[in-house]
Amino acid sequence: MNYKLAIFDMDGTLADTSEGIMNSHRYTHKMMGLVEPSDEDLDGVIGGPLLQTYQNHFGFSEKEAKNAVKIYRERYAEKGIYEAKLYEGMQAVLTALKSSHVKLGVATLKAERFAKTMLADMGVASLFDVIYGVDDNDKRTKSELIQLCMHELNMSPKNTVMIGDSMHDLNGAIECDIAFIGVTYGFGFKKNAQNLNYPLCDMPNELLAYILGKGESCKK
Repeated sequence: MNYKLAIFDMDGTLADTSEGIMNSHRYTHKMMGLVEPSDEDLDGVIGGPLLQTYQNHFGFSEKEAKNAVKIYRERYAEKGIYEAKLYEGMQAVLTALKSSHVKLGVATLKAERFAKTMLADMGVASLFDVIYGVDDNDKRTKSELIQLCMHELNMSPKNTVMIGDSMHDLNGAIECDIAFIGVTYGFGFKKNAQNLNYPLCDMPNELLAYILGKGESCKK
């Protein structure tokens, strides 16, 4: 199928943002008088809702989590947004999709203001028709972000595909009844993931065949 709207996750899909995220988590713990988390402690924190990450992953109370999010975002705004890089080949993929008249969107659980700044700094913000992330109250879910992209561009589920590297992205796609393509070069899905009945791309340039209808069907 040739999709009319391709919605991308950001962390681990469009860009490697791991350095800024990990450093900001370590800084947050330090500022709260806690032991800085190890690499093992930080495994699995990328891509999820920030407030829930502090509560569910690190075991913070709601009050502690809200304070942690505030500290994290202050550090991320100052330094973290510059500790990221677009994946090799991704700009060429986005340009090719635009040339094929595919609308492009971003649905990320990162703060929307950070996502827009970072994509602009990477030189690709202008390629996207819509960019949605969470607000400062962390109220938007992945499925709500996807819906916002589709609504603004007046696209139906059958013409839309979500591209992401984690179960957050897949579950959002399922909730919105749209197609999904997973990527394994990010932080979530691994190569040859079992029990995942969706295509998995190991490199950005592999996405073109699926989105433009030249690869296997990726409709569930």
